[in-house]
Amino acid sequence: MTDMTWTTAIAEVTVDDVIIRGNRLSDLVGSATYADMAFLLIRGDRASDAERRMLDAILVTLADHGISPTSIVARTLASCGTPIQASIAGAMLSVADWHGGTGEAVGQILARLLASSDPLGSGQNAGSVDGRALSEECDRFVAGERALKQQIPGFGHPQHTGGDPRAIQLLDLARSLGVAGRNCEALVVLGLSLEKATGRPALRSANVTGALAAVLLDLGFPWQAIRGIVISARSLGLTAHIVEELEQGNKWRHVPAELVTYTGAMPE
Repeated sequence: MTDMTWTTAIAEVTVDDVIIRGNRLSDLVGSATYADMAFLLIRGDRASDAERRMLDAILVTLADHGISPTSIVARTLASCGTPIQASIAGAMLSVADWHGGTGEAVGQILARLLASSDPLGSGQNAGSVDGRALSEECDRFVAGERALKQQIPGFGHPQHTGGDPRAIQLLDLARSLGVAGRNCEALVVLGLSLEKATGRPALRSANVTGALAAVLLDLGFPWQAIRGIVISARSLGLTAHIVEELEQGNKWRHVPAELVTYTGAMPE
């Protein structure tokens, strides 16, 4: 028989309040921000002012990117009469390995590279790393991925060939706030290894998913939380898209017949 008891250190509902990580929700209401709650719920403790400001910047960066796979799915579902929560849920399913979810893969890569170059973990999150060991580890990783013809996520952008402005802004802010640590450092070294191996300077620069992954790790979030944070931020923009779709009165969005080419067999 499956045990249906649950154990959690996150929250508990009491007779007169909700306890979240040892804090009364009634005390948090009006004093904590959404970013504060992210740190409290996921990391388990309160954020510093610099950490809160950094996460707010990431959430703003991710809130909406216009007509994209997520908003297309959300608006299409809404135009078919799907309830807003199901339209958002459907759109969230498109945050995957090739769209929106690559930050998770970058987080895994950075964690692996740092663990391999510093197996004792002596640098910790905010400390520096052995630059030579990290560079050698990045070179090996890039060579291995290229041998397998695997694209390394988190670098380059088809539109922003001179560098993704969102990534530049996030990384500069992380450094100015003093929250950039070992993972941001590893991201830079990995970009250098990628440029050296490919001869393509454009691949040296991290894109927004690479930047946010490195910063979130340096803020103390586990790589398993990265995609969830992306989704929580994007849900705000998706809500706006769904409301606009409904206000426009669109019904049953679909591809026009003239844009569909049938390539199957015809009946005899």
